[in-house]
Amino acid sequence: MKCSKITLLTLLLLLLAPCSVSPKEKKEKQPKQERLSTLYKNARTAIKNQSGQDAALGALLGALSRPELKNKQKANIYYTAALLEESLNGVENRKAFLKQAYDTVKFFNKLRDMYGQLRLCDSVDVLPDAKGNVRPRLQKKTRVKRLEHRRNIYGGGKFFLAKQNYAAAYPFFDLYCSYPGKEQPDTLYPHAVLWATLSAFQVDNYAGTIKHVDAAIPHTDSITAAVLQEYKVRSYASLKNDSMWVASLQQGVVKYPFHDYFFVQLADWCYAHRRFDVERKLADRLIGKTGGKAIHFYAKSKSYLSEENYEAAIAYADSTIERQRDFADAYYNKGISYLNMAVISHEKSCKDSNNPQYAIDKQRTQELYRQARPCMEMVRRLQPEKMDRWAPALYRIYLNLNLGDEFVEIDRLLNPK
Repeated sequence: MKCSKITLLTLLLLLLAPCSVSPKEKKEKQPKQERLSTLYKNARTAIKNQSGQDAALGALLGALSRPELKNKQKANIYYTAALLEESLNGVENRKAFLKQAYDTVKFFNKLRDMYGQLRLCDSVDVLPDAKGNVRPRLQKKTRVKRLEHRRNIYGGGKFFLAKQNYAAAYPFFDLYCSYPGKEQPDTLYPHAVLWATLSAFQVDNYAGTIKHVDAAIPHTDSITAAVLQEYKVRSYASLKNDSMWVASLQQGVVKYPFHDYFFVQLADWCYAHRRFDVERKLADRLIGKTGGKAIHFYAKSKSYLSEENYEAAIAYADSTIERQRDFADAYYNKGISYLNMAVISHEKSCKDSNNPQYAIDKQRTQELYRQARPCMEMVRRLQPEKMDRWAPALYRIYLNLNLGDEFVEIDRLLNPK
């Protein structure tokens, strides 16, 4: 009985023991890596036969993960990959030449991919070797390829632009502008950099917009340039880069004083940060350049109102209304200034009805309420849907002026049953 227990225990230990594998067996289980020379040979064969390029491309790019590769080997892989992409483009090009059905999207996308591989090749080709030396070997070859297909890269951008596929158009224009094939004057570049900016902005690619917008602006007229500057400002806002947002607004105000967007945004920023003196100086600068627009005088009125300088607020509200008769906010500034002055006047007035000063003070206060009335009634007429702006003010005005019917009507609006 004892013997059988020992035997059983031995069997259990044998079953639980880990299986050992010899180093030779482990090595045999690992997939064998093809030599780079074989991968290059397969690539050349695929290019020559105009078939099998995708498989050759996948195998070649898969070799990039090998840790033993040197930079020059990686550069060669990227360059060969570019040749395979070029070959795939050539297949579609040949179909078009023979008037056979061909894939236009694939035709252009393969050129884009080829450019991408050439760019990767150049980026690795200029890296220092183990000794710190930089010896680029493939730059002339990549430049030749870029020059050969550069016009079609531009054409690819235009193709997708015509289809309003801005996301697909942008990479072509970006490559054309940021990875050029020649240094001499390029008549297509002004168009390409403009389309790169516009395409990027259309698809909320704000980094792409900023990348090209400054290069695009000098190639446009003043109206388009102002719009592009606005795209730049909006892009920085979306990227939450506050310092560059403010800097771009300031640049816009200086360069494009007639484009109100920059002043309005910058004035709002000054107002939010209580930089009222800066806001007024900004308005004065633009008044000097443009002769003064309603928005400039309104900004000054608003800033003075915030500082409780009601007389100045009223004066600049009047200047605003002279230039734009339906400027509701200017009427509001004027009305609320008179209303606040009336409240202050009432607080400071004589409270003794037997004192002759009492009647004088009351008359002065009533006059301020009377001056506030037409302003707030105009706000009501221009902005009937914004009852919270004018109704409480008119309630107080009608109450203090003893206007019974008007007061009852406002009271019903504010306190509906």
